[in-house]
Amino acid sequence: MKDSLISKNARIQQFPLTGKYIYFDNSATTLTPRSVVNAQRSYYEEYCVNIERGNYRLAQRADKAYESSRAQVARLLLGCLPQEFLFTRNFTESANLVAYALEHPLADNGRKKRFSSRQPLIAWHRGDSILCTVMEHHSNFLPWMRLAKRLNLEFNVVTPDSQGVLQPDAFIRAVNKKTRFVAFQHVSNAFGVIHPVGDIVRSIKKKNPQALIFIDGAQAAGHMPVDVNALGCDFYAFSGHKGPLGPKGTGGLMVKDALLAKFHPFCIGGGTVLDVTLRDYTLKNDYQRFDGGTPYIPGLIGLGAAAEYLSRRIGLAKIKAHERFLVEKLIKGMRLIDGVQLYGPAESKMRAGIVTFNLKKWLCHDVSMALDEKYHILTRAGHHCCIPAMRFFDILKTYGGNVRVSLHCYNTEREVEVFLEALRELAG
Repeated sequence: MKDSLISKNARIQQFPLTGKYIYFDNSATTLTPRSVVNAQRSYYEEYCVNIERGNYRLAQRADKAYESSRAQVARLLLGCLPQEFLFTRNFTESANLVAYALEHPLADNGRKKRFSSRQPLIAWHRGDSILCTVMEHHSNFLPWMRLAKRLNLEFNVVTPDSQGVLQPDAFIRAVNKKTRFVAFQHVSNAFGVIHPVGDIVRSIKKKNPQALIFIDGAQAAGHMPVDVNALGCDFYAFSGHKGPLGPKGTGGLMVKDALLAKFHPFCIGGGTVLDVTLRDYTLKNDYQRFDGGTPYIPGLIGLGAAAEYLSRRIGLAKIKAHERFLVEKLIKGMRLIDGVQLYGPAESKMRAGIVTFNLKKWLCHDVSMALDEKYHILTRAGHHCCIPAMRFFDILKTYGGNVRVSLHCYNTEREVEVFLEALRELAG
């Protein structure tokens, strides 16, 4: 394995910040390649017009670029069809969009049927439950907890094993015929675990084929190949500014085609309807009913360019292997430093490009600040929006959370060596 997937010159050219800092905060947000910035600049400078309703040639160019980006992101990052893929602002919006559709029916509101309603995505009954896990980011926890409270449903939580891994057997024990919806993560942002998602989904579907399954892919998409069809989930969501190297304010949601047909958008207005009268309206019958108003056109075009950069210029399998190589080097070095407490599984094949730790007698925030001030190494410290998980592992009270080193394609073996030397000095 070479030091970096990207040559030094290309790395500095595409990601200028890497020439000034060791950037190890990729789980919070990644750096954006210059090629993605250029794609957005091209839109602003060459065809900065609105989409969907213009007939002139520049408008047609914008339409084509926008829909081409949708197809690229869907195919290259998730392996799904464009008609199953919705653009969103981020993972959090994606989760809340699904939560809305689980509560609100798609109005059958043509002129002959004045606002008569079908069932929402799930016809809820007394005693039904939502299943989540203690490992989740708040954005994959709070929408489902709130929905359960609003509809008077049971809200049940699965716990991981001692290494933070969600196991299929735990879901088998928790799922029953009343379990209607299950939400869990692909990769833990707080412990770096890659969960056996396919096995978990198959276990749930075997126990209750009617249960709908939502996967948080915020720390997986863009870091590794993802095939939502192979996973077998009903929903898969991510943020564009994390693994995919895309612009902030972008994201995506895969919804199985059969479910999308019954899916009610929470934002309606311009661009979402086929017809409007003084008494009713008719929504579009495809994914375009979710494009209410003018979207973040340059950002979403940039997300398509990011998917192209990752998949074609570098390769998602290569990125996964490179991150694993760096993680193995990190863990091997950190185990030799007195006072370092590592979290997550021992086996590197169960880890994404994330390593979290604490240093005895240090609060996690103090470690992160020292790494920045003395060595220009940028890490993240705290609970990482995973307070239940931090309490479960008894980390929050003692350390205030943990320190997170998170990697991507532009990080290098040399950077890992510098980090290990810095940590040795801090540990004394």
